Amino acid sequence: MSVEITEYKPLPPLDSFVEFYWTGGFNTGRIPRFSQLVMPNGYVELIIHLTDQHCDLQSGSHWGQSPDYTVIGLHTRPYEVRFRSHVRTFGIRFKPEGIYNLFGVPASLFSERFEDMETVLGRHFRDYCSRLREAEDIHQKQNLTHQYLLNQLQNHHPEKTYLNCAADLIRNAHAALKVEDLRGKVFISRRQLEREFREKIGLTPKQYMRIVRLNAINRYLLSGSNLNLGSLSLEAGFADQAHLCREFKTFAGLPPAKFIESLEQFIVNV
Repeated sequence: MSVEITEYKPLPPLDSFVEFYWTGGFNTGRIPRFSQLVMPNGYVELIIHLTDQHCDLQSGSHWGQSPDYTVIGLHTRPYEVRFRSHVRTFGIRFKPEGIYNLFGVPASLFSERFEDMETVLGRHFRDYCSRLREAEDIHQKQNLTHQYLLNQLQNHHPEKTYLNCAADLIRNAHAALKVEDLRGKVFISRRQLEREFREKIGLTPKQYMRIVRLNAINRYLLSGSNLNLGSLSLEAGFADQAHLCREFKTFAGLPPAKFIESLEQFIVNV
């Protein structure tokens, strides 16, 4: 196995804004030239490199080493990541509306791209990362992260908005909702809902629903259950199995059965 990821659930009240903390080891076999495709999952990933060994990411037509503290925004297609050595990281998986609540920075700023988070957040964030890299074990890393994010929460005083409610509804329903149903549950106009999603998340509600539904399908495909695409298509709100396969291929580039056969080529964080 080339990837080892362990997830840790954040404590309240941060669990309203953060899905997981995680530690990762990538290219554990230390293959000199190794690449994988990262599947979209509907979350914003902050990746803090714990050593000087980094992955390579593409920006425009150029490839280069990722920043020490890399934030990767929402993607609607798999993106490639390359490794030249064993890479060790600590990550924070933000709900896309949560990164705005904690930092005042919209996820739309990073749509389909990555950025150096130190450039975005500045000195205090760099100080936190330095202490995190020096921490001896995962418990210290979790405690440092909890305290840092809790301070951010207290500084920004975020309120639970209809955007938070709408995004939560989509995730909890695995996107088996229609935009009209969603609008009725959060009691705002479609135009307001679309504007807030575009400004804060960088996608329309419908686009975000499609990504979340893809993530739910990936969760099923990775569960080890017998592959029954007919039942899955009905549960996920597709018209039929052919509709599910077309949608999956649009995002992943290949149909579900081929995806399972090629799983080693992908990093899938459901």
